[in-house]
Amino acid sequence: MGFTAWKKATLDRLHAGSVVTQTARGALEYAAVGTGPAAVLVIHGRPGGYDQGLVIARALSDPQFRFIAVSRPGYLRTPLETGRSPEDQADAFAALLDVLGLPQAAVVALSAGGPSALQFALRHPGRCWGVVLVSALTQRRIRPALRARIMHSVWGSSDAVGWLCSGLTGFIPPRIVRRMGLRLELVQTLFLYSLRRGGSSNDLFQLFTQLPRYPLSEIRKPALVIHGTADRFVPLSQAEFAAGTIPQAQMIRIPGAGHDVFFVQHQRLAPQVLGFLKAHAPTGLAAGAA
Repeated sequence: MGFTAWKKATLDRLHAGSVVTQTARGALEYAAVGTGPAAVLVIHGRPGGYDQGLVIARALSDPQFRFIAVSRPGYLRTPLETGRSPEDQADAFAALLDVLGLPQAAVVALSAGGPSALQFALRHPGRCWGVVLVSALTQRRIRPALRARIMHSVWGSSDAVGWLCSGLTGFIPPRIVRRMGLRLELVQTLFLYSLRRGGSSNDLFQLFTQLPRYPLSEIRKPALVIHGTADRFVPLSQAEFAAGTIPQAQMIRIPGAGHDVFFVQHQRLAPQVLGFLKAHAPTGLAAGAA
């Protein structure tokens, strides 16, 4: 498929898979998986979009939950003006719940989605019933990891990079595709980087120069922290800090695993995340689901 046709097909697929709604904080793009009574917001990393959150949501799919994957501001069809800072993004999440008529939600946050998820728990404690942090940034880093900067430069150079990678996947032997599993889907959430560049650049500014130390001890909600010990993008120390500071937190360390730990070991981790969510969902919701 030629580049122009591929770009149009990819854009059509992305638009068809989501909804853009107007909230009190601005426009916000989202997609939902499941119709269960207990809501869970899935917050993607950098780069990404609702499509990255959907990869996680589908791995966690369970009839007791409604997973809502959002595009953070600057990604895909959510304007950057909806919220540049993690605080503003958290307020936008709460505004989305208002539009959807949902009183509460848990948050499952990946990587750079960590700060806005933590702010949701801090700023809207009555709307948050649980926090799951997966390879999540919880403190400011002096500078992004070298790999992150290289990826931003390479993928951000042209959407043709995604087109070329998409074409190459057709030559991957089926056994390798099966072995890659969700990692291949993760790569696909980098396609059309031009629609993710604004959010990615904003994250670089917000998370690596502006992020203050959050009062995580004030989060009074159950939390689950999952991190690979060999993560080169977000140091293990950040996860240990969060798990040691949030009063009701528990931690799962995966020895030797990197930043993509959930996508590599989702068959092991998804049941643990679901177990946590079912244990802490508001009374009468998950327990009463069909």
